[in-house]
Amino acid sequence: MDIVSNATKWVEQNQSLICLLGRTLTLEEQIIASHVGVATPEQVHVYEVPVIKPPNDPVLAASCEQFGFLTANTIGLTLGYGIYIKQGYLSTRLLSHELRHVYQYEQAGSTEMFLSRYISEIMKFGYENAPYELDARSHELRNT
Repeated sequence: MDIVSNATKWVEQNQSLICLLGRTLTLEEQIIASHVGVATPEQVHVYEVPVIKPPNDPVLAASCEQFGFLTANTIGLTLGYGIYIKQGYLSTRLLSHELRHVYQYEQAGSTEMFLSRYISEIMKFGYENAPYELDARSHELRNT
């Protein structure tokens, strides 16, 4: 399996976990989701966790480490319609950023298509300068 296939499997497993254990968006959060372009905010779930863990898969874990993705400093991670938020860090700014990634997943059409583009962007531009990340940062809303 290649990295995109492994990542797709990991994302889909974690998305299912978040949807099972997490909560749906509040009405206010659904408004934020709509504002940043999410087509179906009612499908989004948020799961607050003590730490956002990198994949167990050694190839994925090594790739994350190589590109500075999913470090100990990670406070949010979007996996399809599932969003991990590190406990104590939920804010309008972070949530709007992560919700913009939900929009990107929707626009890509599938988890695999999103990841194919996202991973290639990170490899080419680095995490901070990847176009998907720049787009998400440009849609961050300040805390209200």
